Order: sequence, then C-alpha cells, then structure tokens
Amino acid sequence: MAWTTHVHAQIAFIARHVIGRVEQMSQQQGNGGVAYDTAAVVVEVPAEKVYAVALRNLSAQSQLRITGQDQQGRSIQFTNNVQIAGLQVNALSDKLSQILITSAHTGDQNVSSLILERILLFCSEMKVKCSKGSN
Repeated sequence: MAWTTHVHAQIAFIARHVIGRVEQMSQQQGNGGVAYDTAAVVVEVPAEKVYAVALRNLSAQSQLRITGQDQQGRSIQFTNNVQIAGLQVNALSDKLSQILITSAHTGDQNVSSLILERILLFCSEMKVKCSKGSN
C-alpha cells in the first residue's frame, strides 16, 4: 500500500511540472507520402469532463465529422474529409488528465498548428491555462 501511495505521489510531482504545456511531434515525408502530427497536454481536469468537452467541441464544428467514438476508452476519431485524426483522453489521477491528438495526412500538408489550436481551444473551454511547449 505504501508503494502505491509513493507511485501516485511521484506521478503527481512529475505532472505538476508539465501541466498545461502542449508538446508536439511531427514526421513529414518529402515526397507527398503519409505523415503525422501529434500533440499532448496534461490538464488538471477529470478525464470524464475533458472527454465531454472534446466531444461537444468536435461535434459543434461544421467542418469536422466524427467518424467513431468510444466513451469508455475516451477516444474520438474525426475527419475534415482531407485528413483523419484521433483524440484520446487518459486519466492520470482523479483530477489529472492527458489529452493526446494525432493526425495522419499526406506529406504536403502541415496540420501541427491546427492540432495546437484545437488543444488550446479545449483548454480555454475548460478554463485551464495551456501554452506551447519548448520544442
């Protein structure tokens, strides 16, 4: 039991240093091949609320179409009819969650700024402060 408490304390300590910092990663193919963009952020909001905000927000966007969702797994797949994307909300603790968005597209497109904007919009709607990380 003490070990479990220690692990949770360590996770909370680490998370405190990354809360609100949006980190991104991309891989672009120079020949128009398949590429991806990913962004993640940790927020101090329960996972169920984060998922509800994301679902409501994505559903309200006329240029987006939800192609699949799993409420129990807290994942949503969506498209703008040009590229596909997926969002997953992971509970790190009762009040701490990670939002992860990944988009697959052709190498000619760069969607990293769109993914960043989407995450910042979710943060704003949940009234938490998020900003682009240092990468």
